[in-house]
Amino acid sequence: MPDSKDAESAQVTGTATTNQRRHRVRVALSVDFDAVSGHLGTGKHPDNNMSDYSQGIFAGKVGALRLLRLFKRLGLADKMTWFIPGHSMETFPAEVKQIVESGCEIGLHGYSHEGAYQMTEEQESDVLRKCIDLATQLTGKKPIGYRAPLYQIRETTISLLEKHGFQYGKPLAFFSYNQTRTNNSLNPTDSSLTHHDSQPYPLPLTSPIHPPDFSKPAPTWMHPTPLPPSLTSSPAPSSFPTSSTIIEIPCNWYGEDETPLSYLPHVHNSHGYVDVRVIEQMWKDRFEWLWEHAHEDLEQPADEAPRQEGAERQGEQGVTEFIFPIVLHPDTSGMAHIIGMIERILVWLKGKKGEGVEFCRYEDIARDAKAKAEMRKM
Repeated sequence: MPDSKDAESAQVTGTATTNQRRHRVRVALSVDFDAVSGHLGTGKHPDNNMSDYSQGIFAGKVGALRLLRLFKRLGLADKMTWFIPGHSMETFPAEVKQIVESGCEIGLHGYSHEGAYQMTEEQESDVLRKCIDLATQLTGKKPIGYRAPLYQIRETTISLLEKHGFQYGKPLAFFSYNQTRTNNSLNPTDSSLTHHDSQPYPLPLTSPIHPPDFSKPAPTWMHPTPLPPSLTSSPAPSSFPTSSTIIEIPCNWYGEDETPLSYLPHVHNSHGYVDVRVIEQMWKDRFEWLWEHAHEDLEQPADEAPRQEGAERQGEQGVTEFIFPIVLHPDTSGMAHIIGMIERILVWLKGKKGEGVEFCRYEDIARDAKAKAEMRKM
């Protein structure tokens, strides 16, 4: 609560103080059900052994079900998204069946958790088609959501997602939708990139970024990176979503559990011995800063800095709106010393329901982002 001096200052400047603002916050809770596949694709290493694969089996047989029971107990099981590699769908069919029956959204996450750059374009296309078929058989609906394994996405990935009618995506951080709707009712979605950290946006089509070739004269590589129209302050009409434009639902390494909380012997950036309270407080700090300041991103004058196309101005004055992605993994958050922290943070967020906080599936966030973009075209 601001003090009287702050309130008086707000009246003089004409700005709204925090307690005068209303909030609309959507918690984008998701689980990447990597299990054994996490050690087969991006986690492939010549020194992987039975102990490493055992962590994946724990994720599939124990960790995933612990998390599912937690989500059901908190009333969140049908308000979230699971990204499931095809390998996990086929290796743990009974567990995946329980997840599907919980009412969640199912999104794709590769087959063997392979990164785009590990494959040829033909292999990437074959993997996507196989996983679409698997998810469709599981849910009775074609998936429209995607998250790239280890957030490794490239230009061909985006083209494939658009070709197959995905609505949203997240290379670094979200998709498939578990509802009886035609694919034309939603835009393709991805959840792997982070052009913005708390607002959904249309995924821009862009050319590959090439690093400098230092074997050549400096004038040949000293040039800016061209940005697509959807990342400029005055986007062209063609940059607005079409029926095939992918909605990006952002997330980043600081919104996920595995890197700091899992020890993976053959992965150079894993930690595993971070106190869970450090991560819990970091997530709270992030949420509270966005609660106070997220509206500033949307109100930024166009001549001061480029604005994300998807970060629409608030439809209602005095409303702060943002999304809060959380990415969990059964082999991490399913462990006994971590799942208690996950429950605490989810209960903390759920307790803010009366203040405008709700848990949403990625498909619902994508649908809302598309509706706002279409309103802006009018």
